[in-house]
Amino acid sequence: MTLDLAEITESLIGLVKNQWTAAPIWTQLGGTPTFTPSFTGLAPDAANQQSGPQLSLYLYHVESDNAQQSLSWQPWMQGAGGQPVRFQPLALDLFYLLFAHCEGETGWSQEQEAMSVALRIYHANPVVRSGPSATVPWELTLTMEHRSYDELSRLWQATTAPLRMSVVYRAAVVFIDPDQMPDSVTVIKTKSFTLAADPVKLPLPPPGPTDYPVLFGTSRQGSYVGPTGAAESFSLSNVALVPGQNAVLLGSDLGVSGESDRVYLLAADGSGEVDVTAWAVPADSTSAKFVLDLPSAVGTAPADSPQPGVYQLRVGSGALGSPGAKRSGSISVTVAPYVNPAGGPVLSGAAPFTVTGAGFVAGQTEVLVGTTGLSVVTAAPTTGQVRLDPSGTSFAFAPPAGPSTTVLPMRVRVNGIESEPALWVTL
Repeated sequence: MTLDLAEITESLIGLVKNQWTAAPIWTQLGGTPTFTPSFTGLAPDAANQQSGPQLSLYLYHVESDNAQQSLSWQPWMQGAGGQPVRFQPLALDLFYLLFAHCEGETGWSQEQEAMSVALRIYHANPVVRSGPSATVPWELTLTMEHRSYDELSRLWQATTAPLRMSVVYRAAVVFIDPDQMPDSVTVIKTKSFTLAADPVKLPLPPPGPTDYPVLFGTSRQGSYVGPTGAAESFSLSNVALVPGQNAVLLGSDLGVSGESDRVYLLAADGSGEVDVTAWAVPADSTSAKFVLDLPSAVGTAPADSPQPGVYQLRVGSGALGSPGAKRSGSISVTVAPYVNPAGGPVLSGAAPFTVTGAGFVAGQTEVLVGTTGLSVVTAAPTTGQVRLDPSGTSFAFAPPAGPSTTVLPMRVRVNGIESEPALWVTL
């Protein structure tokens, strides 16, 4: 969505306004509402100056959603590149102060009745979606936040208004549209690695209905066992697809019948579209995400996972070029080779060692121990060598010479895409 916080606030206020007369509390009090407040987003001091009862949902604080923002930085920190942050959606958490203000002898009871109605309605609507008139569809969760008495007191003192019963709600996650991605991005070189956006031009969603879905990117939560035996968790964004494992395709208004109920895989240049909807897991997917489960075998999509490399994903409907076919804009993704950690994370003992997995393409695969690349041979490998199995699902290698008992990571790169951490070698 574009930067219009007022649209979010008006939608949240509208929940209570539209359901006010149907609230169960009025049945207990005689059948009809005993009063109707003004539904506003005013600050406490401004609400106090208005005539008549007031029920306000005041947006008093905005901050970035750390969990979503970290997904943008992960590829850069790991040296895998990716879109610069300015071209990623801005993820925000909105914090609202809900309170009522009523004057007169019955003001205290009206304030509590108003809060009772609002609390019940917000509790019954933990997920809030945009209305049919929204320029860009959106979806967020609404949760009650715990705030200490001291914190709420300081907040009310800052507004110079007398303290009243109030509750803090958190609306998250609100995605703000990023800047348009240019055709190319300047490469930034650092001491240890190079950061660059994918050189493929990423088209924006084509003109069409205002409610057409938008893709934000991919993400995946996972973990691996380190050389000490401790589990290490990670979050990946736009470097998220691995054979035999699942990933999440993030977006808005996904899974809409006839518009965005299909998922398509394309080559890096946007050619060779293949329908990979069979990868989707319907039970885990929602209108905000497609959960994709890549097949463990690497070959030709969609029956198998694609070979490691750079690709594009998009959603839509209908065969390409057929009447009425629709497509969203594409997002760049990478497919990494899979290294199976079966048998434990640390390889030790007599070499050569055998590693199983998927995507070890002959002529495109590099095996490194630490920072040392191994020489590819066709015979049994000796020190510093690796032999790839023609099936592409295993290889045997012998690590290079080095100080005894040194533990180094074993890494695999195919078409320039590196596997996730899985195995270490004891020299």
